[in-house]
Amino acid sequence: MEDTKMASKMVKNEDDFVHVGEEKMSEDSLRKEIEKYKEKHSTLLEDITKLKQKKMEAEDLARKIQERTQKEQKKLLEKECSMYDQDQKFQEKLKSMQEQNQKLKEEECSMKEKILHLEKETEKLGAVCNSGVERKMVFKGGVSDKIPRSGINVTHQIRYPVRGGTALVVFEEPSVAARLIMKKHHQVEIEECHINVTAEPVELVVLDNLSMDMSRSPRKILVSSLPANISEETLLDKLELYFGKTKNGGGEVENREFLADSRSAILTFAKEGVAPQLIEKKTFYVPFGGKESHRVCVSPSLDGDISRYEVKKLLCNRTVLLTGIPDIKDEENLKDLLTIHFQKATNGGGEVQELFYCPLGKNTIALFEDDEDGVPQKK
Repeated sequence: MEDTKMASKMVKNEDDFVHVGEEKMSEDSLRKEIEKYKEKHSTLLEDITKLKQKKMEAEDLARKIQERTQKEQKKLLEKECSMYDQDQKFQEKLKSMQEQNQKLKEEECSMKEKILHLEKETEKLGAVCNSGVERKMVFKGGVSDKIPRSGINVTHQIRYPVRGGTALVVFEEPSVAARLIMKKHHQVEIEECHINVTAEPVELVVLDNLSMDMSRSPRKILVSSLPANISEETLLDKLELYFGKTKNGGGEVENREFLADSRSAILTFAKEGVAPQLIEKKTFYVPFGGKESHRVCVSPSLDGDISRYEVKKLLCNRTVLLTGIPDIKDEENLKDLLTIHFQKATNGGGEVQELFYCPLGKNTIALFEDDEDGVPQKK
């Protein structure tokens, strides 16, 4: 009875177990079973060997990855050290420029004293400054609330900061401005009271000479003649998509920059050799989304470093800076009263061409442009 129960509980997989039943197995059957298990044992040994081999390969791969990670970390550390050195050099250059700026301020005070001395010896300032004139500047009433970005301004326009409680007065005759500056202190009648203001010359610091080391970039191109009425991002995306394809003669685009003033773009490729072949072809037809492709021009991109620059000072001979103006009237009324006062010859004034007043608590930027009448003094 027990033998019958055991036989019913046997696993039915004939490949893995030897059946133990009521009938005894023959010697040949046992031999075959033994051979079969020997083969399975050999197969298992082979599998173990393969697993060991894969383990060794995985350990070798992990070791290579670790070595590569260490190399990348070393490169990153070297790059950080290089950036630190560059930052130190920048700080030193900044300190040097600050010291130079301080010297310029000291020279400015000295020059103001010399200007007043020269103005006492001449009746007309324009007669003394006819030699060495390179640019005529005058304030024409234009102002701006925005501080300009750092960079080189190549237009005939100079921005001059105007503090609160001051006014810029432009006269038709340079001699009037010179006379008021020479007197310096003036008492202005404002209805029932008097205010004391100071007349000062307006000096502009302008770029006089600039030297740059220019070189043709081996990996950059300048793309011009771009279509209008398309956003900056869309233009850059379409250009990168087109010139990023090898079938168009391009390659992987590493960086892109849009030049708003000239409505053109600079593309930087990851590899050298791409830019020269595009520059040689010159023109391309790029699809920007319309029915027809748009013709663009490709030219070399120049890299430049400023090697030397010089600045000079210009004296605006028809413009006077009034300082020390209190906030006792609203802006328009005070502007009118100042204009009336300095138009009178009895007050040492003359015909006022323009007057701009900046109230206390405010700051703005005055825009000086080319002057066809007055001649500034070069310093």
